[in-house]
Amino acid sequence: MEREMTHWNDDRLDELNGRIKEGFADVDKRADERLAGVDKRFAEVDRRFDKVDERFDKVDERFVRLEGEMKADFGKVDGHFVRLEGEMKEGFAELKAEIRQMGDRLEKRIDRVSNRLDRFIFTMVAAGVGLLVAAVNGGLS
Repeated sequence: MEREMTHWNDDRLDELNGRIKEGFADVDKRADERLAGVDKRFAEVDRRFDKVDERFDKVDERFVRLEGEMKADFGKVDGHFVRLEGEMKEGFAELKAEIRQMGDRLEKRIDRVSNRLDRFIFTMVAAGVGLLVAAVNGGLS
């Protein structure tokens, strides 16, 4: 059994120093083993991230390809819109011309009908005036 120490001597200090070193050596050994395990895990994580990076590179390649395809398709669509815009302008110009022509024809017909109505009204007025004059002169009996 150890007895209580009242003062320290060099042998005792050397023994304590040795025991501390042994304890820390054991702790260092266990820490090294655990850190080796952690290093293995990190290596596995790095390997997984490398796979993820490869997948992202493939996705990036797809985006680049899709961007090119989209630009080409949008170019085609823009071409179609330009063509359609031209066709619509031509169509509207033709429609305006036809509407003007129809308006002119309708105006001529309205003028003819108006002239005929004017002549009819004047004829009726003249006939009414003739009847009135005849009635006033007493010649209708």
